[in-house]
Amino acid sequence: MSELKTSKLSRLITLSKGLTKAGATLAIDAAKTKTQDLISKHQKEINDIKDLSQKIKASKEIIQTMGEMKGAMMKLGQMISITEDLFLPKEISELFRDLQKNSPPMPLSEVEKVLFQNFNQYSHELFLNFENEPLASASIGQVHKATLKTGEVVAVKIQYPKIVQAIKHDFQNLDKIDKILHVLFPKKPNLDSLILELKTSLTEECDYSHEFSEMEFFRKEYELAFPMIYIPKVYPELSSSMVLTMEYVEGDSFEESLNYTQEEKNFLGQNLYNSFLHSLWNLRRLHTDPQNGNYLFKRDQIIMLDFGSTRAFDLEFIQDYCSLMMALEEDTFEAYKEISKKLEIFKADESQEVMHQHFILIQKIYLPYLQPGQFPVVAISPFELFKDLIDKIELKGRASPRREFLLLDRSTLGLYTKLKAWKSEVDWLHGKNKFRISIENKVKLKNQL
Repeated sequence: MSELKTSKLSRLITLSKGLTKAGATLAIDAAKTKTQDLISKHQKEINDIKDLSQKIKASKEIIQTMGEMKGAMMKLGQMISITEDLFLPKEISELFRDLQKNSPPMPLSEVEKVLFQNFNQYSHELFLNFENEPLASASIGQVHKATLKTGEVVAVKIQYPKIVQAIKHDFQNLDKIDKILHVLFPKKPNLDSLILELKTSLTEECDYSHEFSEMEFFRKEYELAFPMIYIPKVYPELSSSMVLTMEYVEGDSFEESLNYTQEEKNFLGQNLYNSFLHSLWNLRRLHTDPQNGNYLFKRDQIIMLDFGSTRAFDLEFIQDYCSLMMALEEDTFEAYKEISKKLEIFKADESQEVMHQHFILIQKIYLPYLQPGQFPVVAISPFELFKDLIDKIELKGRASPRREFLLLDRSTLGLYTKLKAWKSEVDWLHGKNKFRISIENKVKLKNQL
């Protein structure tokens, strides 16, 4: 990889080139399709195939640009990747999955500069052995395997130089980010508040000292409550705001874990679900980067690797979110309507018809998980159910939901897609009752006052 371009102009040029190529691909293929459709006896079928073909080609251009740019652009692509085939056609979502692990690495000379800048020493002085080829290259930094002088094998996460500056410039090019999203999601609403949340979370991710404290927090919290979840320890003497040296841990990738026995996948799924509920309701703090590349697995263990992206929620938001769930469970539409407006899911002047249809659809998705017993993800496609509702709502220009929902939904979706792929049989009701009770009691007490 050549030196990372970080100036506002250079990133704008790179991004514009990617969008121009994607747009040209769509335009050229659309013209071909129009000509060929005139002689086609099966117009609709060919239209569908060619429309997908155009979008795949355009997506390849966008993905290549995201991988080269790193920073906010690549992080956006990684967020899209965890949706799998829920929002985008499977053929396109599979392309985005490469951004979870693969992107061009920075040159070794840049790695050495960062190490010297932070520790006044180069890799051969800091470590007994340091592997030049990175294990992984991600949106903000890359990871190298190394051996300490005391013999411990470690993973050294090293931030790209000037990546903070690059990310700031990316967010000054919001109109280009909006165009990328429009290519992939033509009916999207206004996303300003969600992009602002992404900006805040990415800024935190660039501070590895913050990630160190988050790893320590979750490691202590999970140590007793979830001993089957392992979080590597950090070596503070070889860590800084730009370098994070962690215990090197081996395990299977998520794709390899799909070959485990169903009993093993049930065990992993139940504990991943329980830890999510405990984090949300009791800790009010979530690990919010659930892309598959941030996990390793053993048949009786979940290894969580990356805590750069976490989200703390204030008590009022968590209580309101709990009230929303309780309104669904108790079939109280009026309560659901009011709390949804407070959470900015609906506009203040939203039509009664739209709100009630939304209420019914969410119940269809959510209520099956209140049945007793162990069973896998229910065979309902939330996004298929919402197609009719989306057609009735004018999304263009519509305000985006509360900022908290970006990372909450991202974490929930990551959990959902893993449990779905594993076909894990989970005791959903027991988990809800066990981990939500303290917040539920606070909500009931609040409503009585």
